[in-house]
Amino acid sequence: MKKIIGSALLCLGLAGGAYAQSTSALRINEVLTNNETNYVDPFNNRGAWIEIYNNSSGTVQMAGCFITNDKNNPKKYMISKGDQKTLIGPRQVVLLWADALPHHGTFHTNFCLDPEKENYIALYDASGKNLIDEVTVPVLEADQSYGAERDGSKKLTVLPHPTPEAANHVENSNPKIENFAQKDPNGVGMALTAMSVVFSALLLLFLVFKLIGKISTGISTKRTMKAQGISGKVKDAKDSSEIPGAVLAAIAMAIHEYQGGDHDYEETVLTIHRVKRNYSPWSSKIYGLRETPQIKRW
Repeated sequence: MKKIIGSALLCLGLAGGAYAQSTSALRINEVLTNNETNYVDPFNNRGAWIEIYNNSSGTVQMAGCFITNDKNNPKKYMISKGDQKTLIGPRQVVLLWADALPHHGTFHTNFCLDPEKENYIALYDASGKNLIDEVTVPVLEADQSYGAERDGSKKLTVLPHPTPEAANHVENSNPKIENFAQKDPNGVGMALTAMSVVFSALLLLFLVFKLIGKISTGISTKRTMKAQGISGKVKDAKDSSEIPGAVLAAIAMAIHEYQGGDHDYEETVLTIHRVKRNYSPWSSKIYGLRETPQIKRW
């Protein structure tokens, strides 16, 4: 029994250690301090917001972690437990509102950010002692955000457009296509490439079908020779199959004439055989009458 309890405690300890390590993947991804016309919260209020990003490939539970804007008070606001939305999926984000309205819910901190001066923001683990991430946000213009150039990156800068709960950088171009367009502005290379691919595919299909036809013909010839008891090489059969049809027709006609077909015995005499059509009662129309017609005279 003691061994079972010890094993259970060990598993819980390992799970707790894994949880503590998983929070290290959290990043302060983007911050907006002066919100005039930007994002609004569920209460239709505009306030400063902080975006937290999960930079790992696993789900991270951020409940119990602390976020603060005071270096001397790392436990200023604890992200409360019991809210399912504190589970951040892989490469996903959560938005915290720095509006000093914690009664509005889990994601509303008890402090505000000052848009007229630099703001220090730090994220601590559940112990309040281990620093996960920290940023110093410079003074920003209205509706301007400060964050990572790419989600999870340590390189922070003023972003051209705020992207709350969305990717900080989106690829809208393809370098390979742009490079190809520069080298081939008229599309001639693209057209030639497409045509060569199509014709190459057609040529390949032609060769494949021709090869299949030859194989099928060879197999059929072998089976025919085997069924008729003909011995010999398949090559000879192939050579005979290559004789033109006109030659084969002439040979067939000659054999027919030789075996007794109608022909003239002399060069100057034309032999004509009369074709007789014998009468058959089956073709007589009188058998189609049920009664013999009677002639009535008036």
